[in-house]
Order: sequence, then structure tokens, then C-alpha cells
Amino acid sequence: MAPAAGEFLALARRGRNNWWRYVFAAIIIVFFAQVLGDVPLMLLRHCFDYSGMRAFLASTLAVLVALAGLAIAVVFIHRRGMLSLVTPHARFAWRRAFHGFGVWCALGIVVCTVEYLMFPGRYRLTFDATTFFQFAAVMLCLTPLQAATEELLFRGYLMQALGLIARRPSVIAFISACLFILPHVANPEVAHGALLVLPQYLVLGLLLAAVTLRDGRLELAIGIHVANNLFIGLIVNYDDSVITTEAIFTAAYDPVYALVSLTVASVAAYLILFGLDKSVPDGAGSQR
Repeated sequence: MAPAAGEFLALARRGRNNWWRYVFAAIIIVFFAQVLGDVPLMLLRHCFDYSGMRAFLASTLAVLVALAGLAIAVVFIHRRGMLSLVTPHARFAWRRAFHGFGVWCALGIVVCTVEYLMFPGRYRLTFDATTFFQFAAVMLCLTPLQAATEELLFRGYLMQALGLIARRPSVIAFISACLFILPHVANPEVAHGALLVLPQYLVLGLLLAAVTLRDGRLELAIGIHVANNLFIGLIVNYDDSVITTEAIFTAAYDPVYALVSLTVASVAAYLILFGLDKSVPDGAGSQR
């Protein structure tokens, strides 16, 4: 196992790891995510028109409720700090997060430009200044929290837990990526063909896991995840997306192009981050 990956996975050992603690923690996290997290959804569905901004707010609040459950599990059951899900260092490396964000945004622009040149009829300009800026302000505030929560759970808590029982990083990455698929199975995009859509979540999950283990910390993955969600929400949304947003463009969803382009972009992102320059600046006063 590479030193960076070993150091990151060993963060779980800072806390208490009896088997019953993981069972208890899993119950709490699932309860917060699937029971308490549904409260905002149910309230909005019964009291308001459930679409657009309200749908986004409800789904984001549900994820933040899950974050509360994760925090309770980590702090009170495992007896360790939340930062141990992110890094072995004393501070969050913002520069690393922005680096991952920038790389993924640039690749997103390339992917969409290529698709537009190949299939220009798929893209429609849907920019509406009366709603875009309000929606953008809300997304810019809440999306980083939503994406970071998923990373803390899937690439932080789950991978570190798997590291207690599995020695091979490839196995740990694959299992975490498979688990990452589960919350997305009910997304409407899956209706285009599960065999083409679900592997996209697997590919993204593998990229985020590989980046985390290679770098030995979570900030790059958080930056990539935030960029992915903001790009889809504000720049190019797709027909039949899980949440209709006030994006500048809306495109017809092609699962084949989406899978191929995501795979190519994921390989490119990994090579850009680690293939040429093996030391990503962390902005926290330390450098590996």
C-alpha cells in the first residue's frame, strides 16, 4: 500500500473501532439520511409546488441532515474529530480543493464543447436572468456542503472503515464506488438504461476514491465533486435530470456519450493531477 493511502486509511485508528460501534453508527447515519432527511422533502411536497428551487433546497437539506448523523457517529461513537475524515494534517487544504475544482471545471467545458460540435442540436440556451442569479446564489452556498457531505461519507468514513479490514487500496476504492451507486439508483436518468447510466456513478466514484488514496487526503475529491455538481446545476443541465435547475444551457441526455466522456475525463483528471506534477500544492504549509 502506498504511504499516502496508508496514512489516510490509518486515520480510522485514531478513534474507537469496535464492531458494534460501526453497527450503531450505521443505524444512526441511515436513520438521519433516510428518515429525518425525508422530512424536508415531505413538507415541501405537501405544502408547495415541488420543483426547481424547492426541490433543490429539499434534497440539499436532506443531505445536510445526513451530515449531522455522520458527525454524531464520528464524534460521539468513534470518539474522533471530523477532520480525521479529511486529512492527517492539522488544517483543511483549501488550495487543494480549488485545484481539483478548477481541473474538473476545465474538463467539463471541454466535454460539453466537443458534444456541442458533434451534436449541436442537443443544446438549448435556457438562461433566464430573472431566476438564474437567485438560483446560482443558493447553489453556490449549499452545493459545496452537499458535495462535501457525500465525500466525507463515501471517501472518508466508508473507505477508512474498509481500510480496517482490507489491505488492497484497489479493493477499498471499488467497494466504496459500488456503494456510491446506491443513493443514485432512483435518479430519473437511470430510465435511459441502467447498464449505461449506473456505470457513470461507478466511474465517478472510482475517480474520487483513486484521487483520495493517491493524495492521502480528501480535499481534491471534494473540489472535483463540488465542480461536478455546480457545473451540472448552473452551466449545462440535462433533460430528465434528478433536479431541474436554472442552468445557462439545457441539453438532451445521451447516456452513451455521457459514459464515454466521463471515463475519458476521469482518466485525464487523474493524469493532470498526478501524472505530470506529483506534488499537488496543499496551501497548508506542508508538501509531500
